[in-house]
Amino acid sequence: MLRLDIEERQPLMEKKPHTWCNTNWYRVSWAGLLTYVFITCLNYAIGYAIHRHFDWSEQHSGVRIFGDLVTVGWFAVGFVSLPWHRWEDHLGAFQFIMWWLGTIITFFVYGYMGQFELFQTSLASEHTPSQRNVYVVVFSTIGAIIIYWLAKLCTCNKAMCNPTFDSKITFLRMLLLITVLFALSYIVCSAEDSCTYHLHHWWFGFVLILLSTTSLDNWFDYFLQGIFWTFLLESLVKYEVTFGEFFI
Repeated sequence: MLRLDIEERQPLMEKKPHTWCNTNWYRVSWAGLLTYVFITCLNYAIGYAIHRHFDWSEQHSGVRIFGDLVTVGWFAVGFVSLPWHRWEDHLGAFQFIMWWLGTIITFFVYGYMGQFELFQTSLASEHTPSQRNVYVVVFSTIGAIIIYWLAKLCTCNKAMCNPTFDSKITFLRMLLLITVLFALSYIVCSAEDSCTYHLHHWWFGFVLILLSTTSLDNWFDYFLQGIFWTFLLESLVKYEVTFGEFFI
């Protein structure tokens, strides 16, 4: 009888909130949540320092920096608190480092590339053949990443491609909603002669972070999401508001 009582109570004992990091929807630890948000805001500060050191961007006021940090914090809270966010597991420390490295390394690479005229264009501008080739390479790479994510939807027992069933369904739903949003925004903008359809790289960064969050299985996935975070953070460092254009 005593053994039965212990066995019956064991599941209840296991359901008690833990003090360590975990990814259950209502049991995300304060340590895990605050670490993610703090490091993301710190990454913005590091990126801004890198850009100022190499004179890649203008000096910002304290109010501008504070506003950017609030924006970054809201983005981070939204991503880390999603019920399907799988940030931590038994290799969480290593994967966290890979995510952080992806962000910092890309700040240097992306910032340096931005100093060349070849990369100083937008999708809404006229392009030289070389500039068009740059976009072909960029979108081909993004397409390959999406194909990689779609391949992970197939049944696979390997660690490289083993998202949960819930994550697979969420990924498909998010991909469908984002595709519809792209299509509708293009249709609405095309109907206005004065509208310039300009998809900024922060928007691509946001979308890629959102999609990658459903497929975090290995160090490569975390490294990729770190790269995507730089697209978002770097654009906040250098953005200029332009009214009347989409996603600026």
